[in-house]
Amino acid sequence: MERRCFLLATAACLAGCGGGNASVQQTVAPLPAAPAGTVDTLAVASRALGRTMNVALYLPPGGARHPILYLLHGFGGNGAAFFDAGLAINRAADRLGTPLVIAAPDYDNGFGVNTTPAQGTSSAGGTIGLYEDYLMTEMLPAVESRLGVVATRADRRIGGVSMGGFAALHLALRHPDMFSRVGAHSAALWDDSSADQFTGQRDWLYPTPALRAQRDPLLLAQHTDLRGLRFYLDVGDRDPLRKQDEAMQAVLGAASELHVGSGGHDAQFWRSRLEDWLSFYSAA
Repeated sequence: MERRCFLLATAACLAGCGGGNASVQQTVAPLPAAPAGTVDTLAVASRALGRTMNVALYLPPGGARHPILYLLHGFGGNGAAFFDAGLAINRAADRLGTPLVIAAPDYDNGFGVNTTPAQGTSSAGGTIGLYEDYLMTEMLPAVESRLGVVATRADRRIGGVSMGGFAALHLALRHPDMFSRVGAHSAALWDDSSADQFTGQRDWLYPTPALRAQRDPLLLAQHTDLRGLRFYLDVGDRDPLRKQDEAMQAVLGAASELHVGSGGHDAQFWRSRLEDWLSFYSAA
């Protein structure tokens, strides 16, 4: 009787365990997701502009408070467009484990310059206001106060796409002691050639030779001490602004690097470059 029970039990075990040539399936636990940073909104009361402006602020996991990247949006955009609803640079930073704070301020279509109605030219969609004053004397200190840091030049980076690329170059070259790394991605620039785009905006920004000398990155770079600054430029091979961006790199010279990638002047190209941007901005 005992032998018969043993045989029945053995047969049941083989049947239940998939005996013979049946395969054994294994379940592999998924890898844990990368820790996620947070994206918050900082409201800055601006006396220069006479209203409250928003800054989208990404804080990496782990509590890092520097380096800080000030990232400037393109024409018609806003700071939030860099994050989950747009380019999702925060997700790329999470995936790579990049210890980089990213502050993306709204600044309308202001190009990062101080403009006034007294200039007497059509703005061609540009927004008139004291945007350089706002960004440099109000927004930047508000972000660093929120972070609880006393940042130095070595802690700060600035960059932007399209209009934001112009603004980043303009601000870095006007305030070279404030930033250590500068990124211009598909930067909106003008060299008065037949290849110039958006010439109405060019003529608004540069209504006189004197104002052009104060605003044009191509001219500012010729008279600025670039020691301590590192520039990263990239542009798509089908971007109509490629010629002007290549001219910018030629003026910056050894302080810069230029990357021409496959693409146009659009979000698809910029998304393809996110990891390279983060590598540049997070370097010491």
